[in-house]
Amino acid sequence: MATTTTSNLESSQKALGIYYDTRVIESLQPHLYFEQFGTVETVPQGNYTSRFFTFNKITTASVVSLTEGTPPTAIAVSVNAIDTTPTQYGVNVELTDLVALTAVFDLINTTLNEVGKAMARKIDEVIQTVVNAGTNVIYAGGKTSRAALAAGDLIDAMLILRGVQKLRNNAAPEYTGGGYACVLHPSVGFDLMSNTSSGQWIDVHKYAQPQNIFNGEIGSLAGARIVQSPNVVTFASTVTVYPTTLIGADAYRISYWLAGKVNSYVLPPESNLSVSNPLGQKGSVGAKTNMGVARTQEERLVRIESAATAL
Repeated sequence: MATTTTSNLESSQKALGIYYDTRVIESLQPHLYFEQFGTVETVPQGNYTSRFFTFNKITTASVVSLTEGTPPTAIAVSVNAIDTTPTQYGVNVELTDLVALTAVFDLINTTLNEVGKAMARKIDEVIQTVVNAGTNVIYAGGKTSRAALAAGDLIDAMLILRGVQKLRNNAAPEYTGGGYACVLHPSVGFDLMSNTSSGQWIDVHKYAQPQNIFNGEIGSLAGARIVQSPNVVTFASTVTVYPTTLIGADAYRISYWLAGKVNSYVLPPESNLSVSNPLGQKGSVGAKTNMGVARTQEERLVRIESAATAL
């Protein structure tokens, strides 16, 4: 006997929404650079504050020799609570029925892809604004402040080595596959590779474990896995200042108050009838997210500030 499959409007709209959400998420992932290095958590519905706990290191001075039958003096464990609350970000693109009808391409899906890319850039911008406000800073050219940086104060291998050594001194854990993440702008990457001898740089295709490559990773240097991001936010100073961020595992956390990170919203013109749109002439494509970011382990972050060669 033949099988008849039926559908109702409610379930069809849900399936359509899942498809569109998938389109947005697929266009998000290739453009997220800083998010991949944070610990990402989804906050259960009904909670406004996301709280993280970090434990301060117990020093070896607290580990004492024991006398038989005598317990050591108890010490207190120092725990820090770090709270973050959501901020909502979104974008909405208006479409008209005439444009949708006469476009030579799939207007809604193309717009969704561009919305996803814009949301990814915003998410990365929000994350790095928090991360790059950290207190562990190294300035190029031997300078001691951002304002003192000049056009010739460029990044080099020694600065990366200093940053890696600082993380190692702090016992910052490395990522799976080894090494620390190092996110920099392509212009800074050009300077780094120009100022690096061939014996120090390892191209990404020469890795022993290529399955662990980060999004945007181009190679490694002195224990730093170099990731290029065109989304790096610069600082305005005497010259344009570029941050290069060295990151140990679980240095910061990202909370989302949406299960899918980003929700998309599609209203084709003909389905959006209202008093203000009686003839179905206007529709929209958009997306939103609710997120919060917190630095949880300050000693696992090092920022190098430098100028960059103008190309």
